[in-house]
Amino acid sequence: MAQQGFDLNAIMRQAQALQKTFEENKAKLKKETASAQVGGGMVTATVDGEHVVKEIKIAPELVEDGDVSAIEDLVVSAVNAANAEIEKKINANMAAFAGNALGGMGGLGNLGDMGDLLGKFLGGPKA
Repeated sequence: MAQQGFDLNAIMRQAQALQKTFEENKAKLKKETASAQVGGGMVTATVDGEHVVKEIKIAPELVEDGDVSAIEDLVVSAVNAANAEIEKKINANMAAFAGNALGGMGGLGNLGDMGDLLGKFLGGPKA
């Protein structure tokens, strides 16, 4: 009769595959972008997955008014809103990744709610 137990080599291969997929997903997320408009569309900011500002657009009529303080406030608001949007994308992607990745690791036995643990580790909501 064969002894039931963990196949440590299989678990290690699964972990390595998961790590590779995780790194590929992270690289993909770095290239994602999100944009936000504020001031009725007068200012638009676009950021990437690393929260680097890629583009700022300011409507010409806003500049014509010459209210530098208002322009500065709108730019800050647009960047903050774009960063909030990219965070939503990242968190949703990571939560889905955690759920999908852990769904394929069911052979590890009853280790508790791994989706919840991984979601907390990655900073996203529970998968």
